[in-house]
Amino acid sequence: MTPTATTPPQAPSRAGWTGRAWTEISGTYAAIVAHPFIQGLTSGELPAAAFLYYISQDAHYVRDFVKAVALVGAKAPDQAAAQLLTRHAADGLSAESALHEALAADLGAAPGALASAQPGPTTQAYTSYVISAAVLGDFAEGLAAVLPCMWIYAEVGQRLARLGSPNAVYQRWMDSYAGPEYAADVAVVLDLADAVGEDLSGPQDARARARFTAAARYEWMFWDAAWRQEPWPL
Repeated sequence: MTPTATTPPQAPSRAGWTGRAWTEISGTYAAIVAHPFIQGLTSGELPAAAFLYYISQDAHYVRDFVKAVALVGAKAPDQAAAQLLTRHAADGLSAESALHEALAADLGAAPGALASAQPGPTTQAYTSYVISAAVLGDFAEGLAAVLPCMWIYAEVGQRLARLGSPNAVYQRWMDSYAGPEYAADVAVVLDLADAVGEDLSGPQDARARARFTAAARYEWMFWDAAWRQEPWPL
C-alpha cells in the first residue's frame, strides 16, 4: 500500500531492548508524524519562516547533541563502542552543519542568519536534558537519552521521503535522513543499545527507559516549537 500523510505509522521491526523501548513511545511517534509541522513538509504548505526557525534551532541543538554523544562515548564499556559514538558525533556535526547552511541559503536566508539566531526555550531545555543525562547518568542512561533523536529522524525521514513533497527544499531535508547511509549508522547504534540493554538490572533498565521516553517527548516538543516559532516569554 502506498502511504499517505494520514497512514498510521508502522512500528520498526525490532526485538530486544530497543523494540521494547519503542513500544513505550509509539504514541509519541504517532503524534510526531501527525503534527502540522511534519504534515506541512509533505504538503509543501509549511511556512518557510517555520522551517527556517527549525533549521536555526537545529543548528544549536546539533552542536550540543554531539557533545552529549561524545560524553556518552567517554563512558563506553569498551573501545569499539567509544569509537563508534565518537565517529558518529564527528560525522554528524559535519553533515548537519553543511545541511543547515545549504537549506538556509535555499530559503533565501541572509549569510550568518543561523549563527545569529538564539536558542529558544525548548531547544535549551532539550540540549540541557541530553547533556545532563550524559554527564550525570551511567552509559546506558546517556545512550538512551541520545538515541531517540537518531532513530526518530531515521523513521520520519524514510516515511516522508516515500510521501514526497512539492517543495524542493523540504524534499532535500527528507532525503538527507532517508538514505541508506544514515539508516546504517542508526542501526549500528541501535544494535549497541540492544547489547547494553541485555545486562541492565531492573533499576538501571527503568532509568534508561525513562531517559528514552523523555527524549522522545522532547522530539515532539522541538517540532512543535518550530511550528509555533516559539519565542521566549520574557
